[in-house]
Amino acid sequence: MVTSTGDALLPMFQDVIEMLALTRVSFNRHDAAGRETAAALGRSIHKREKELTQELLAAPPEPEALRFVPGHLERMGDAIEGVLRCVRTIEAEGMVFTERGVREVNELFDRAAELVECARDLARTGNPVLARHMEIESLRFQDIASEFARAHEERLIEGVCMPRASSAYLAILDYLREVVRHARHIASRVAQGGAREQGSARPR
Repeated sequence: MVTSTGDALLPMFQDVIEMLALTRVSFNRHDAAGRETAAALGRSIHKREKELTQELLAAPPEPEALRFVPGHLERMGDAIEGVLRCVRTIEAEGMVFTERGVREVNELFDRAAELVECARDLARTGNPVLARHMEIESLRFQDIASEFARAHEERLIEGVCMPRASSAYLAILDYLREVVRHARHIASRVAQGGAREQGSARPR
């Protein structure tokens, strides 16, 4: 069932999704204008979180699980801002990632974007199947990110990866992990809220 509260959250979700997409483009090529647009979206997300949370607390939404979703979206925005800082540092210091490192980061960008989009759809529909899918895929994301970090350490030891780029690579992985962590929190809140509603609807 589509909720009016889920619809009210859509603009904030879209800002996060667009911010993530622009940040990915900036990672892959010089795009100062895109970075500035992404930064502006981050500021908008911060502002919107305060306004929307206040509205949802004043008039509890249906389902109530959605009242704290703006806070999770703001935390996603914070994490993406962290990736943007890394991208600026990479460009300013002329860092170069290996081809494999670039592929790994792009794969995590793809997976993170898909999970944020799933969180958006879940907030609107409350679909328990989608919530379960998000639970599984978010755990898979964390496993993949850990595997990439281990492979990166091996490249570093072998001298394939330059130490000066190492901290930026690992920071990007951690920031994208944080984006997915909050997408999973949204899924958990919606799933728990749906379970409580079903329980209260059962005949006594």
